Amino acid sequence: MEQDLDRNDAATPYKLEQARKKGQVSKSADVVSALVFAAAVVYFYARGWDVISEQFRFDGTLFRQLARAGAQPEILWQLVEHGVRATFMLLVPVLATIMLAAVLGNVLQTGAVFTGHPLIPDWQRINPAAGFKRVMSMRTLFDAFRACVKLVVLSLVVYAALKSLLPQFHQLAGRPPLAYTRLLVDDVASLCLKLALALGVIAALDFAFSRREFAKKMRMSKRELKDEVKHREGDPRIRARLRSLRREMLKRSLALRKTGSADVLITNPTHLAVALRYRHGEMEAPLLLAKGAGGMAAAMRQIAARKQIPVVQNRTIARAIYHGMEIDQQVPHHLYADLARLMVWILAMREKRAAGARA
Repeated sequence: MEQDLDRNDAATPYKLEQARKKGQVSKSADVVSALVFAAAVVYFYARGWDVISEQFRFDGTLFRQLARAGAQPEILWQLVEHGVRATFMLLVPVLATIMLAAVLGNVLQTGAVFTGHPLIPDWQRINPAAGFKRVMSMRTLFDAFRACVKLVVLSLVVYAALKSLLPQFHQLAGRPPLAYTRLLVDDVASLCLKLALALGVIAALDFAFSRREFAKKMRMSKRELKDEVKHREGDPRIRARLRSLRREMLKRSLALRKTGSADVLITNPTHLAVALRYRHGEMEAPLLLAKGAGGMAAAMRQIAARKQIPVVQNRTIARAIYHGMEIDQQVPHHLYADLARLMVWILAMREKRAAGARA
């Protein structure tokens, strides 16, 4: 029981693969947030002023057209539709950039993971007792402490960035509105870039921490390692049984092939069959080539009929040879008397057949 609790061994590739199929992978939410924020900041820094200028131009044109249109509903609806379409076209690149950054943030961490396992209903998730236990757990307190630390770090970054911008603030009153807006866009972009760098550092630390926590969560005990080996390779008793069945099938296959070279097939008459070969002057006793029961005996009879091998029904001899001998063994002495008359008849029939073939 103690070895089930001591999970000191690293997870095997098989367990990680099975966890991946269930959607359980090492992933840091801070990495995704940092990439999304950085992509938005870069886009705002590169295109922010152009987008705002274009929006201002469109607003000015819209107000002028509204002043000329008066209160005609048809023209007002056309202007509203045009305004919605123009605003949507301005927002599409921003939304597409953020969406692409979010997808990349996940794919770069975990690769492509396609699974429907997280969608399977799990009533334990809505269990009030389990939910209260999660809320009051040490993990929740640690996550809250980590969130506070990140908030403090980002606040310090914002404070330092705003402090560096203080010398410019007294100049804003003397600038025209357009220059004031341009300077404000540049300052906000600079502040956001510094926040993005801070988020990048936090994301890197959180990524390393998440991988360490996931590896710790996936650790295995000695019992789990043994169970995995048993699951992947099968129970030893089952593997032994499978090997026995394979040997039996191989033996049956060899027996069927050897039946074609037999001199006689002795049957029981249907349940058992044994195939014997005898060469006069070369062998001391007949040799057992193959034996079979049931379906295999029927297959041996078919081969004998196809090869024109004599088939003799003799329950006593068939049972004695099948139960008392192994393949490639010679017939024992106590069966010589019973087989002698049989083999003489077979040899005589073979010589008669050979003589008829020569004639």
